[in-house]
Amino acid sequence: MLEALGLTDVETTVYAELVRQGSCGIQELPALCALHSTDVEIAVRGLAEKGLVTVSADSRAHVTAAPPDIAGEVLLLRRMQELHSARVAIGRLADDYRRSAREQAEGLPVEFTPDEAVRQRLDQIQRRARSEVLMFDKPPYLSLNNSSEIEQLAAGVRYRTVYDRRAVERPGGLDRIQRYVAAGEQARLAPSLPIKMVVVDRELAILPALDGGLGGPGGSALVHPSPLLDALVELFERLWADGLPVEASGTAPGELDAADVQLLILLLSGLTDEVIGRRLGVGRRTVLRRARSLMDRAGVDSRMQLGWYAARHDWVTFDGAHDRPSGTPDA
Repeated sequence: MLEALGLTDVETTVYAELVRQGSCGIQELPALCALHSTDVEIAVRGLAEKGLVTVSADSRAHVTAAPPDIAGEVLLLRRMQELHSARVAIGRLADDYRRSAREQAEGLPVEFTPDEAVRQRLDQIQRRARSEVLMFDKPPYLSLNNSSEIEQLAAGVRYRTVYDRRAVERPGGLDRIQRYVAAGEQARLAPSLPIKMVVVDRELAILPALDGGLGGPGGSALVHPSPLLDALVELFERLWADGLPVEASGTAPGELDAADVQLLILLLSGLTDEVIGRRLGVGRRTVLRRARSLMDRAGVDSRMQLGWYAARHDWVTFDGAHDRPSGTPDA
């Protein structure tokens, strides 16, 4: 409860009991708190140093709790000052770290991260996000559980992810993506992605330094503000604009119903019939039959022609599908 203020679990227990009691002898506290007397004595000394209790000098050694709204506020302000000082110190160290890394890289706005630190770096840069994270997602993976994203989504950070078709087709791929979508992620599909990448607040990007990085040998590169970072953001926006939403939320002429729209979106995304069947909860034969029905209605003989026909006749449109988010710079 009060660990954030620097109190131990035992100190928190003892202080809470003293607040309820008001004042009591130090010999009575172990029984009241169900703690060992040595632990209680150590906790009382710690609380006294923090200004949360006073101990009388008489032979009975009474312990009295200081008012939480006064002593606690003082302790809180002290901790805030310590955290602010720590943040300033970290900022200085970060400047030194970047300066050293850039000097080693001959002034380039890129620093190399070895294989063993990639997982930690991915977690760290996501947790520093204040507004938005942009991601290209494709196998292979370091981990299939991105807990940082779930926590950041809950905290109000926007995630936009473009998934490579292979990410969807791999076993369990759709279930994994649906977990993030259910948590608030905006997701789109692409036939293929050129690279894996994470961009945070358009200020920092991490991507493979060599083939296989962010999940394979080769380490990764951290890209700081620069024309290179601007180009990576622009690449993301272009592939995002061309991607198809994971969730079928399009609109179509009256001749197509919602089920037709959903199937058409999945067909246009290039997924296999087996994957589409798993997504819709039907068998492969049902997918083939429904796809053939759409082609017959369009008067075409192939799925490529179906895609062309759907585009020409606005069979599927997405609200804002090709819009950039506000504040996105033009190329």
